[in-house]
Amino acid sequence: MDHSELPNKTAEEVESIPVSRPVSVTILGLGVLIITIINLTRLVLSVMYWDFLVNWSGVSPSYMMLSGLIWTLIGSILSWGLWTAKSWAPRLMRAGALAYALYYWLDQVFLMSHPSSGAVGIQRALLPVNWQFAVGVTVVCLVFMAWTLERPKARAYFGINGLDTKDDSLKLDNL
Repeated sequence: MDHSELPNKTAEEVESIPVSRPVSVTILGLGVLIITIINLTRLVLSVMYWDFLVNWSGVSPSYMMLSGLIWTLIGSILSWGLWTAKSWAPRLMRAGALAYALYYWLDQVFLMSHPSSGAVGIQRALLPVNWQFAVGVTVVCLVFMAWTLERPKARAYFGINGLDTKDDSLKLDNL
């Protein structure tokens, strides 16, 4: 915000004016909310269909319930933090996004069965049919998250001061 627009305001008053949520942070928050709802659905369905899942020769229902619970809790806290501009939200977002991407790929490679895709050898055994698309979506989401959280508007929204070398030297001289 340009200080010349508010001639009667002091520097402290200008600093305390709330910054509106950038659209990119809103999109990021909605993405987190969607993933949270998917994991909540996983949690609820694993509890509802526990007997079926126990008899099914797939993944343990305990794993499905526990992973759904963990990602629902993390996603809920993160959604709230992003929406309400908590200063810790960008750090948790970075850590959560990397952890979720790792969890997703470990789940895909080691726990999911992969139908015949024309692939042979180890690629057929380890990778899902649409692995190229899934890699692309993972990379795009991680890049969008990093770009969003580093933008000056997002940093201002979360109350993170962007320091450059000129400002640092001025602050040190004033001490």
